[in-house]
Amino acid sequence: MTAHTPRILTDGETSLFEAFESSGLTGDDRNAAIAALKETGFPTRRVEAYHYTDLRALLKGGYSVAEKPSEELAKTVGAKFPRLVKDACVLHFRDGHYFDWGEELPSGVSVDAELPVAKAVENNAANATANINMAFANAGVTVDIADGANVDRTVGLAYAHTGTDKSIAATRFAVNAGAGSTSNIAYRAVGLDGVDYLSSSVVDLDLAEGSTVTYLLSIEEGDAAHRLAQLNVKLGKGSTLNLFILNVGGKLVRQEINFDVEGEDVNLNISGVNLIGGEAHIDVTSRITHHAPNTNSTEIFRNVATGRGRGVFQGQINVRQPAQLTDARMACNTLLLSDDCDFSAKPELEIFADDVQCAHGATVTDLESSYMFYLMARGISETRARRMLIKAFVAEIVEELEDEDLVEALEARIDVWMERHV
Repeated sequence: MTAHTPRILTDGETSLFEAFESSGLTGDDRNAAIAALKETGFPTRRVEAYHYTDLRALLKGGYSVAEKPSEELAKTVGAKFPRLVKDACVLHFRDGHYFDWGEELPSGVSVDAELPVAKAVENNAANATANINMAFANAGVTVDIADGANVDRTVGLAYAHTGTDKSIAATRFAVNAGAGSTSNIAYRAVGLDGVDYLSSSVVDLDLAEGSTVTYLLSIEEGDAAHRLAQLNVKLGKGSTLNLFILNVGGKLVRQEINFDVEGEDVNLNISGVNLIGGEAHIDVTSRITHHAPNTNSTEIFRNVATGRGRGVFQGQINVRQPAQLTDARMACNTLLLSDDCDFSAKPELEIFADDVQCAHGATVTDLESSYMFYLMARGISETRARRMLIKAFVAEIVEELEDEDLVEALEARIDVWMERHV
């Protein structure tokens, strides 16, 4: 006879379950998600996908579901964060609630303010991010882009936290790009420093045949915030996705990105910058699965870690047997600027086809001493020299964006981070 020791719940797990029970949220899917979380618990290092991000240890207790803030407070907080894209049509969310302020939609774009349907519950610890979102999300939109539409304005999904301490706020979005359409989507998450809150977000992005989407994800959460997020992408035949990710905030950020390349002749371009300072823990975990032949994917991240910051990049490229003539490449380059910071890089290839070109790599280094000497010998202070070299390291990625105003806005946020941490 085998005796089974019951699993002891952490304060974070207990707090999450109690918050759900007292929230009044109902529904079979929500109940199934909570049941799955109770059975598996938060993932630990024993779960391969969370090997470098132990949620059981990192998520603490005391949370409750955020209430809808007043419209006045929602607008006041939003005003603290100027728009990334000046002429964008923005859909506003505060503390996990939707505020319809009547912004005019671009031609070819429609919005349904009902909460999008989530994927089925998966009863395993590796699916914790999605299960938490399924349980707690109570607001979101579906953005539909018409077939053949050439959308001339960026559609913005703007999430901000208003400052309620120890609150859980969850949103879910769906974006469907019609066949042959062209569009720009910008998702931005911001919050106030010094406030401990849990932000949950899931976005499902579906690109139909021949569509082109440029998608910007800017994560600027407060310095005490915890963020668990997932971006799920399906790419149809002949579609193109240009994805850029900027991480400059949050105490704990776990950003999962899942790509299913389902059609032929797909082009997938992923780039990102992770800036990790203080005691932040930033984890970007991506999985690209090539199901069809004649597809291309490129993924490159530049990371800067300092202070006691800890960064993680887990990137997997999976090439299925039918996906012949796949060209897939991945690179992760990191600057470590202090003795106490840390970065874990785990690029992977799983290839079941025999006619492919695939490559992956990772580098870790400090600032080049000869470059520092060159700049300081010309009267530039050590601090300014370090910032110049860091800026050059990450700007190479940012400047690949074609919108000059957007590049300027992103570089301004990078400058703010360097002033605080370098």
